[in-house]
This record gives sequence, C-alpha cells and structure tokens, in this order.
Amino acid sequence: MLDAVVVRGAEPEGLSSDRLVDIAAAGISALADYGLAVALIEACAVRRSRRSAPQAALRLAVVGISIFLVNTGMKRLVDRPRPEGPTGPQALARTPSSSSFPSGHTMAAAASAVALPATAAGSAAGLAGAGLVGWSRLRLGAHHRSDVIGGFGIGVVLGLALRILLKALERE
Repeated sequence: MLDAVVVRGAEPEGLSSDRLVDIAAAGISALADYGLAVALIEACAVRRSRRSAPQAALRLAVVGISIFLVNTGMKRLVDRPRPEGPTGPQALARTPSSSSFPSGHTMAAAASAVALPATAAGSAAGLAGAGLVGWSRLRLGAHHRSDVIGGFGIGVVLGLALRILLKALERE
C-alpha cells in the first residue's frame, strides 16, 4: 500500500506533504478495520493482568457483535450512496460497497471507547482516537461528514448501553 519510505523526515521526491497526510489517514483507518486497535488494547489489558483472556474475549465478542448488528441494520435502513472518493493509484484504502451511513469505522471506535475502558482517561483517549478515525474516513473520501457525525453519535449511545451490559456480565 505504501509506495515510498520516509527517511529522517525528508519528503521523498514526488511525495507531497498532502500525500503523507493521506498515508497517515489510511494507516489510522486500517487500524480501525475489523476492530484491530480495540483487540490490541484489550490484549494489553490481559497482559497487564487487569482481566483474564476469557473475560477479554467475551467483552470483545459482545461489543463486536453488537457493533456489527447495529451497523449492518443502519446501513440497510438508510442505504445512502458513498461520496466519490479517490480511485486508481491515488486511492489508499479500499472503497467499501456498503451504504455510507453511518461510518462503521467511527461508530465502532466510539462505541468501544465508551464501553470498554476502565477509567475516564481511557474513555477520553478512546474518544479522541474515534475522532481521528472519523477524520481519516473523511480524508480518504469514504464518507460524508454527516456519516461520521452520525456514526460517532450512534457509537456513543451504543457504547453506553454496552457498558451497562458488560458491567452486568462481570457481576455474574
């Protein structure tokens, strides 16, 4: 995907600063694909012995399945066309074929940021990350602004519901 290497902050010939920002956006978006970043964060929690591997797996399954169901249902309900983003060799991310609303990447990041962290600081960091994910989806031309804003809002509400559910599951 990356067709050039940046060495010591120098800009390689033919690689503009805008292109570097696009590459960063593609990297952020890729980390949000399929909950990769969230799974890594939960793995760190297991490593720090905050929870067991089975607990982390259950939490990820509950959150992941919920996000998938809400995202799929909303996309089918709204069925909004995507914006015409970059194509050809300039495109850095795959163009999804699903409906544009809501931004599933942003929704998943926001829901995870609210549902999973044990501390307010963790949630704040997660929500900042969700904001970066939303920015990356706009930068890559994959969504309209309202898709990202809607995805963020739906994600926060879903995250609040999931947080309650996860606390109830942990008590059992």
